[in-house]
Amino acid sequence: MKNTEIGSITSERDGSGPKSWAESHWHKTDATMYPTSVGVFNDVKKCVSEYVQTGHVPSNPVLSANGNVVTIGSCFAAELRHFLTSAGLSSNSFWIPSGLNNTFALRDFLSWVITGEETSQGYRYERNSDGNVTDWKPEFERSFYLEQFKSASAFVFTLGLAEIWQDKFTGKVFWRGIPESIFDQERHEFRLSSVAENSENISEIIKLLNQVNQSAPVIFTLSPVPLKASFQKTACLTADCVSKSILRVALHEALEKSPQNTYYWPSFEIVKWLGCHLPYPVYGTDDGVVRHVSRYMVLQILSAFIDAYYGKAIGEKVFENFESSLVEIEGQAGEPPIIYKGTLVSA
Repeated sequence: MKNTEIGSITSERDGSGPKSWAESHWHKTDATMYPTSVGVFNDVKKCVSEYVQTGHVPSNPVLSANGNVVTIGSCFAAELRHFLTSAGLSSNSFWIPSGLNNTFALRDFLSWVITGEETSQGYRYERNSDGNVTDWKPEFERSFYLEQFKSASAFVFTLGLAEIWQDKFTGKVFWRGIPESIFDQERHEFRLSSVAENSENISEIIKLLNQVNQSAPVIFTLSPVPLKASFQKTACLTADCVSKSILRVALHEALEKSPQNTYYWPSFEIVKWLGCHLPYPVYGTDDGVVRHVSRYMVLQILSAFIDAYYGKAIGEKVFENFESSLVEIEGQAGEPPIIYKGTLVSA
């Protein structure tokens, strides 16, 4: 029997293909469209501008070249902090506690900085040089962080984890995973935080910042770096999808009802959705670590961010003078246009 294909290569079928409802003339002008040609993906930056960032960025640049951008979280926030400081676009770079990857930790830290009180949900610790765990102590006085927040020209937060470890007795959530030296199976539990919990935390983060600085834009991003491991008892790849989806929906819900001057920067979608169409991998191409986003894609994301929030004139000037500290190697077929080799970062 000859197989009759009805898959994605079929040109037309009911409810899809060229006759899809989204093609109808009467409301086509109201719809944003998915790219229709593989050639669109040849220019990553143009594709980001036309197909990814629409509806998420300010209509006009909101940042200047002499501001002070506070970045908190993992991945993109750390990349952005380093890049803006190196490019002279942020006047001050200071230490932020590591491990602020879930919304409970972010809310707890900001509450301590802005109100002087920790939330009822955060549990913080740090490791000494000998590997032992002690209570977390701030690197700077609370007053230092507070002044930085008051004078900030913008805030950028990168969220990474919906999976959390919690103390069943107190209800407090650990900033990070639980160290073996203090783990108590009867007391500590793993769970997946909900959309509602994360949405509430994000809304409270915005409210806290508005108490001390209403003029600074607040920008949220979602880390495209996959989970290293999961305790959901399902495959880590699918667990990562669930974890990231929870955070993405929570961001959508919180920002839909948030005040003006709050934004979502789609670095996650640039890597995950745009990246899957590119003719080369977007992970692990530079250092062989399969969870690391390629330096080429990171630079595309940074360039698009600068254009959107600082303006194209500043973006062109910055990247005209940009020199990577890594060794640049021209990519071969099936590789990004440029491969970056240098100091490896721990996975």
